[in-house]
Amino acid sequence: MTIILNLKNYPEVQGEGSLKIAKAAQEVSLRTGVMVIVAPPGPMVALVASRVSIPVFSQSVGVESGGKTTGAFLPESVKAAGAKGTLLNHSESPLPLSELRRLVPRLQGLSLEVCLCAGTTAKAVVLAGLEPGYIAIEPPELIGSGVAVSKARPELVSQSVSKVRDTGFRGKILCGAGIVNGEDVAKAVELGAEGVLVSSSVVKAHDWKSKIEELAHSLK
Repeated sequence: MTIILNLKNYPEVQGEGSLKIAKAAQEVSLRTGVMVIVAPPGPMVALVASRVSIPVFSQSVGVESGGKTTGAFLPESVKAAGAKGTLLNHSESPLPLSELRRLVPRLQGLSLEVCLCAGTTAKAVVLAGLEPGYIAIEPPELIGSGVAVSKARPELVSQSVSKVRDTGFRGKILCGAGIVNGEDVAKAVELGAEGVLVSSSVVKAHDWKSKIEELAHSLK
């Protein structure tokens, strides 16, 4: 079971905040045995990756290559910074399928894990063909809403899991969007998910460690 914690660019995780929440995630992961992956803001990837043992992902990468790419966030740079993978195609940072088809093999060639986000079952089925390590089902209208997809649209989760597995996909299928508490996580598992992709419910929590622990225990 896996938790991917997307820190986005919330003010709470700027600077040392990213490291503090990553250390809390590491403590929970070691205590519970649940894999917790953190995806800090881009400028913090190298620092966080150098200070924790749990996997650190980039929040996205670009298709650019070569030296003359001012401002680009390259897969090779992510690898050199110590990251173990990346999120791709989040609804807040979508990429055309043509770019994903170029990026995923490139990332895999660097031994970087890939989590592809999909807002619909049909998109999840298409993305499964790229053979990422993770697919996260995240309807964009529920992201940050506080209304869990596992409760509001349980059929989306169960149908997506079924149809993606029918393709022969061997990676992990995660559930995201509106996941707030352990009950939401337990429902996602009941529907076939093998973990969750979460953000604001943890970042905005008063006690990061307690919230991550609540979610982790519901995956066991």
